[in-house]
Amino acid sequence: MSKSKNKQQEQRNEYRNFRVVFFYCILIILLPVSTFFATKYVLFDGYFQLSSVSSNIYAAVAAVIALHIALGLYIYRAYFDSGPSDQATKLAQKQD
Repeated sequence: MSKSKNKQQEQRNEYRNFRVVFFYCILIILLPVSTFFATKYVLFDGYFQLSSVSSNIYAAVAAVIALHIALGLYIYRAYFDSGPSDQATKLAQKQD
């Protein structure tokens, strides 16, 4: 039975890792794109009424900043996340 529990725990850990990586992949793709278009049309074209070239440049800078924020969040999560998988492994070892 312990082998089946270990296998189920490994599958849960793999699924959890997949969800985290998938979330950050979507965030890294969608956040800069949505930031570019939102800042371009709403902020720079609508509110500040800049020229087309200027609004494109400023929106691109905002998108790059958003991309760096998303990448920083991913790196922070990967570096500092000990996660429940480590805790579950420690508990399983204590019970054996």
